[in-house]
Amino acid sequence: MAYIPVPDTLQAELVYNWDGQIVENVLHFKPFNILSLTLMQELGLKLVGWWIANIKGITPTNLQLVNVKITDLTTQTSPTINYATSLPSVGTGGSPSLPNNCAVVLTKRTLLRGRSFRGRIYHPGLYEAIVVGNTVDAGAVVSFINAYTQLKSFPTATTTWEMVVVSKFQNKVPLLVGVTTPVLSLDSDGVVDSQRRRLPRRGA
Repeated sequence: MAYIPVPDTLQAELVYNWDGQIVENVLHFKPFNILSLTLMQELGLKLVGWWIANIKGITPTNLQLVNVKITDLTTQTSPTINYATSLPSVGTGGSPSLPNNCAVVLTKRTLLRGRSFRGRIYHPGLYEAIVVGNTVDAGAVVSFINAYTQLKSFPTATTTWEMVVVSKFQNKVPLLVGVTTPVLSLDSDGVVDSQRRRLPRRGA
């Protein structure tokens, strides 16, 4: 399949080591300025600082953020960097954690409806103290939503960023150019969900 460009858009992969297994979350951002390596470094710095300030304390001690891989989606040969300053950073929340497949899902909402205009974040690192039965504690859900909402729109040293939903297909047909839609809000029902690929011997 031909490469589908997404102009002026960065893909940020938050790469974790969770009890020996590599797991990821993928987010997308657009700057208000023209993309450059400097802006890619700024985004990496922001995401690491955000994780340490907002997520680290509610993450089990057997999960650590080890890398933030940032890729310019403008062309097939656009730059990519690995930002690892201040990493790895180990969770300082409760332990033991739930199995690696367990996640709480946050839904990214935009102004438009349909599969091309919303996204999901399978947040890793749930642990026993914040889960009752099949539901994440309401206070923890609020903490997760508040943390990711900070990434909806934010400044860095030389620009301002917005989180976007990227769509490369519509009605199962590949687009010539990917479409981005700004994220307006995030929500979650707090139900424990599953990402089977994160289980040992199934993922990366």
